[in-house]
Amino acid sequence: MKRLEMTFRNELGRSTKISVDHVRDDVTKEEVEIVMQSIIDKNIFKTENGELNEIESADIVSTETVELI
Repeated sequence: MKRLEMTFRNELGRSTKISVDHVRDDVTKEEVEIVMQSIIDKNIFKTENGELNEIESADIVSTETVELI
């Protein structure tokens, strides 16, 4: 499974992470930047430490499950 982890900074300068499971294999940097900026511009999420106001990073994390028994 692939997961997109988007990390933002909030008003107090603290990091906040939003994760999306099952990200497309062909997602681009540009698409992720557009989505992240849209989240900030539209003020979609608010943390206990204030609004999200800066893109910090974005990563695609791959996990693999191996059944043992």
